[in-house]
Amino acid sequence: MNIYQKYLIIAIALLSFTGATYEEILIDKKKQSDILEKDLIDAKNQISKLSGGLSGIRNEIDSLDSEINAINNFLKSYEKEIYLSPEEITKETIAVITLNKEVERMQDSFRKKIVSLYKHGEYYELELLLSSKTPNEYLRRNQYLQKFSQYRKKELRDLSAKKYLLGEKKKMLTLSTSSQRFYVESKRNDRTLLENKLKDVKTRLNTVESQISRIGYKAARFESELNNVKNFISNFESNKESFKDVKLSRINYESGDLNTVKGNLNLPVDIGLINTDFGNITDNGTGNISFNNGIDLSISKGSKVYAIAGGTVSMIAEAPYYGKVIIITHQNGYRSVYASLSEINVNIGDTIKLNQVIGKTGFTLEGQSLHFELWLNGTPLNPVEWLKF
Repeated sequence: MNIYQKYLIIAIALLSFTGATYEEILIDKKKQSDILEKDLIDAKNQISKLSGGLSGIRNEIDSLDSEINAINNFLKSYEKEIYLSPEEITKETIAVITLNKEVERMQDSFRKKIVSLYKHGEYYELELLLSSKTPNEYLRRNQYLQKFSQYRKKELRDLSAKKYLLGEKKKMLTLSTSSQRFYVESKRNDRTLLENKLKDVKTRLNTVESQISRIGYKAARFESELNNVKNFISNFESNKESFKDVKLSRINYESGDLNTVKGNLNLPVDIGLINTDFGNITDNGTGNISFNNGIDLSISKGSKVYAIAGGTVSMIAEAPYYGKVIIITHQNGYRSVYASLSEINVNIGDTIKLNQVIGKTGFTLEGQSLHFELWLNGTPLNPVEWLKF
């Protein structure tokens, strides 16, 4: 059972204990849906933008790899610092002529393949896949096209490497022995620079891929929450006749001792729809049990958060999972905690009045909500027993 199914059951079973009217709950849920749709679109746009740059980064990596490999192939001949004698120059000249013919042959072969692909049309590969008569044929053709594409890339890299090697060997034939030494050393320096650049580009690739993965996780969560909210709205509308409108007005209580108003504390938000209860919580996925020191109230992001009593702001922080947090200290050892906030409107040391707006709601992993806790001398209390629903 997911969290929205759980609090849907609570909502239907305790419809008169939300502190809000049917319309208020419905409006808030639709607002949650609108926010999630916008966040989902934003996340997908970010992924699309980042993904668009991946091919460029990967092409840059391929290009740098090819350049480094080409230099390595050239430097192999000079690892032992032995340079060309007049006899070796003659042999190398013959090797260069042979290499030149091989490059011309590879260029001609590659040119013919490009012309063939152009004649087939820009969408030839897609048409080849779509014309498959069976799923197996589709898979076979797809595998073939992938291998063909990889082969074309390898051919192009090999051709580039051969052309580079040919050019360098021709250049070496024109240099004196001392100039050859200087030129080879410059190539080693070029290789070091390229290797450092390759390292930086790979780091950039990892960073972008991590960003895409992180945003992808958020997008999946937004999509799941959006479906849950829409299901809630559908079920809630179907059970409209079961709902009894009970709108609770905010009351003023002068006593700073919360014990005297137990069960009548104003809600910290305008809608008291609980999506996570106080106490032990079992993770349906892992089976792990954790303890919730408060309750989570489902309400759209950006909703007002009220102080449940007068007091002093003793802490403002940002905590993992809970996001922005405000802690207010009240009389006689009581403290109230307001977490998962998107906005904070108070400062540490501020004197707070009852029902004062201290911030606005945000997100938890369960969705748009406010996490609320109530403590007495270091012991968490069940807010349901203290708040008026």
